[in-house]
Amino acid sequence: DTSILPICKDSLGWMFNKLDMNYDLLLDPSEISAIYLDKYEPCVKPLFNSCDSFKDGKLSNNEWCYCFQKPGGLPCQNEMNRIQKLSRGKSLLGKY
Repeated sequence: DTSILPICKDSLGWMFNKLDMNYDLLLDPSEISAIYLDKYEPCVKPLFNSCDSFKDGKLSNNEWCYCFQKPGGLPCQNEMNRIQKLSRGKSLLGKY
């Protein structure tokens, strides 16, 4: 069935296959959590939510690949920019 083949190639398709630990051609939040790194943790949930166009709690390979090709930019990058904008006006009290 060619309708379930990814619409992207190379590193995005490879990453989808690497994260799909149960080989069901869907990514769920537990599989996405494999990319949790301290630096990117704040954007993993927004990334998943923005990519889940069917709002079914899972990402197909087409949803995954399309998400990184949206004209509005990369979801994680957009979320990190939003967080930085919110924190610009805030400063830590005291020095370490």
